[in-house]
Amino acid sequence: MSKKGVWIEAMRVFSLISQLGIIVAVCIFGCGFLGRLLDSKLSTSPVFTLIFIFIGIGSAFSGVYRTLLPFMKKRK
Repeated sequence: MSKKGVWIEAMRVFSLISQLGIIVAVCIFGCGFLGRLLDSKLSTSPVFTLIFIFIGIGSAFSGVYRTLLPFMKKRK
């Protein structure tokens, strides 16, 4: 493989890793922020924050799985 091919493959892997990190961060922090906002409006201490953080973790896992699924199918 030429240097250009190695560079292109490295950038492809780097972009995939970056995309996965962004998916996880946005899902968890976005849901955590929404839960905290609801807690402040409804005066319920950590209830909605915890619920929405768990929802964020689940949606992050789902997003990562759906993003990696085509790459897993390609290897078989």
